[in-house]
Amino acid sequence: MKNKINIFLILLLTLGFSCNDSLEEVNIDPNTFPSAGDAQILSSAIGFMGYIVETDLNYSESFTWSQYYTWGIGVSIGNEERYVSAAGDFNGYWQRAYANSLVDLNSITKNSTSAAYRGIANVLKVYLFQGLVDHFGDIPFTEAISGAIEDGSILTPNSDSAETVIYPGLVTILDEALSDLALAESDIVGNDDFIYEGDITKWIKFANSLKLRVLMRTSETSPQASAVQALISSGDFIESIDDMPFIPYSGNSGDQNPMFARAEFGVGMFYFASNASLNVLQSLNDPRAEVLYTEATTGTFAGQLHGIDQGTIDDEPFTAPDTDYSLASEYAYSSTKPVILMSPWEVWFLRAEADARYGTSDDAETAFSTAIELNFSYMEVADAASYISSLDFAGATTLDEQIDLIAVQKWISLNGTQEDEGWIETRRFDRPASRLFTDGIFQTPPLSVLPSGSFPSAWLYPESERSLNPNALPQREITDAIFWDN
Repeated sequence: MKNKINIFLILLLTLGFSCNDSLEEVNIDPNTFPSAGDAQILSSAIGFMGYIVETDLNYSESFTWSQYYTWGIGVSIGNEERYVSAAGDFNGYWQRAYANSLVDLNSITKNSTSAAYRGIANVLKVYLFQGLVDHFGDIPFTEAISGAIEDGSILTPNSDSAETVIYPGLVTILDEALSDLALAESDIVGNDDFIYEGDITKWIKFANSLKLRVLMRTSETSPQASAVQALISSGDFIESIDDMPFIPYSGNSGDQNPMFARAEFGVGMFYFASNASLNVLQSLNDPRAEVLYTEATTGTFAGQLHGIDQGTIDDEPFTAPDTDYSLASEYAYSSTKPVILMSPWEVWFLRAEADARYGTSDDAETAFSTAIELNFSYMEVADAASYISSLDFAGATTLDEQIDLIAVQKWISLNGTQEDEGWIETRRFDRPASRLFTDGIFQTPPLSVLPSGSFPSAWLYPESERSLNPNALPQREITDAIFWDN
């Protein structure tokens, strides 16, 4: 009898454990990770970055404020073409940068045991934080993304000084990233890295190039000569198209370039080529004009490039078809267009400027020529040498003349791929020593609410931040200057 009871208990316990095990297995979703790993978090962060860069930045106000494009026929003229801004216009960029990409990247830098993942995440954090500063100025940085209990439960972060805290902090983070990347094993990161597929050597080049961008951004207000000289002497940079960091898109449904998908979901691409850009391209006999913009196929200007002055769509015939005008080409607008985070021509222009200003180990004229050659090559335009010769960089005998040449060519080269960076750099290059863009190139839209010759230089703080965060800074004007903008 005793043996029977023992056997019964054993069977009961065994059955109980089996049932529990079965229930636990049933309650696990096989399609959901109990906790995301580095690979899943990184791919999520990069996915959001593609939308942030291409739609929140390149296709927003920067599309027209860079004066590459102007409002076209099809809908009422937009507020950004009149320089009318509301705080709610900038909610999306702020929220997606902080609540999506930066949260993911911060999780990796805090929790990952992989030097490779930490290094990559820190490079991308700097990229996003610099973008936020360059649009808004002072922003939450040291207290940002600290809502978790272990991080202090900071739900209403204070903002930090962009000049004295954030920009120096970005250099520190990049140095940490470079230290991690130097120790990283090359086969740790794989296809979850949509940018370089785990190529650590290229991430090191990206980190150094981004550091150069940060240091050079303050060249008009706080020159960083010694730091730039040391970096140029010792760093590996993005030097070729093969080094370029970009997020690719197949063009298939669900995997289209975000700008294209966003526009096609709505009224489509209705922007026209701005004469602010076309006039410069045509005055220089620049063959890139025909790659950046389409020719008109109907009307008086059929077979030619035909733009309009900035913000003058109301002066055009209301019934005119868009085929009477030059539109964005497939180079600038297509379902498969990659989102370029930093181009080799941008980096070579930075190096040309660095040598002109600070006398680095580079040669300014060679770097200037290399930048243009690479942009021509990427655009599949021939005879860069003749075009470069016509610019006569060697004949620019003063620093201001050299900077003006670099400024115009950089602005042209960023068209179609990095529109937002083009707008950012026009603010920096439009300096008192030149007034290059406000007096010589940029056009004041007739319906602008700003005085003639005055242009936006900052974004308003988002409505969501000022409504939900009692520690948010007072609202700014769109003509306020970011600290590096002289």
